[in-house]
Amino acid sequence: MKKRLIMAFLAGFLYLANGNAVIFADGGEELPPPRSLPKYGNAVKAVETDDTLLLTKDSVAAVKKFFDTNKQDGDRLEDSPADGSQGFQMSFFKKIDGREKSVPLVRFEEKTPDANLHPALGELKGQVLMGKHSEAEYQALEDKYKTLHLAFFRQVSDDQGRSVSEGESIYRKAYNQAHGKDKSAVQAGGEDQAAGKAQAQEMKKKMQEMKAKGDIAGMAAMAQQFNTSPGQTKQGAAAMDEMIRDTWDLWVKCLEDIEKAAYRTRLKYNASPKQ
Repeated sequence: MKKRLIMAFLAGFLYLANGNAVIFADGGEELPPPRSLPKYGNAVKAVETDDTLLLTKDSVAAVKKFFDTNKQDGDRLEDSPADGSQGFQMSFFKKIDGREKSVPLVRFEEKTPDANLHPALGELKGQVLMGKHSEAEYQALEDKYKTLHLAFFRQVSDDQGRSVSEGESIYRKAYNQAHGKDKSAVQAGGEDQAAGKAQAQEMKKKMQEMKAKGDIAGMAAMAQQFNTSPGQTKQGAAAMDEMIRDTWDLWVKCLEDIEKAAYRTRLKYNASPKQ
């Protein structure tokens, strides 16, 4: 008796593939799992170990056109807004027992434009505030890179082997060149080293505050006072050099490199795509 019950229970879950549905032994019908869709032409993996998460430099509109031409009966593309992004989702729809059911197949999105800017542009603005470059020079670069902070990036390994965004990796390398510890630390000994570091940190903090406010006169006065101070330390001098030196070309190159690594649209397949 027990054996017959087990066999009957198992028989209820045997099924046969029938078109776009799954027919169970008890006559019930369920949707199939997500099918494999074509891979978007020039898309690359966002993470090397995941073939379902891809990035492309093409627009959402171009990606939508691609999937429009690859739809099958029952497929539907719909708006799929999310917090901070706009995009579309393609799903397979079918009426079962009088109710419409769906299986998600792929979603693709781009980030929603906002008023923010990439921090590398902030570094260039600081150079303008210090009188090293013109507003016109800066504005040309802002117009070119004003949407760069909205990009997607591949995950890569940093110098410590950690997984990071490629865009963040490029930015951090430039930041360390402009503001790295090696720029404000000179080997010394004992109390002189501690005093020098403290002086450098305090001076750098004040200079950054004035830089943020655009107080060029204040920065110039502090630099003059510091340069004539008999208590000037090597660490303080290095910090002063860091604050006043021209890093324009460094940050322009940083923006160029980030743009090369940037992707406009992200795709998430619900099943591994067909190559």
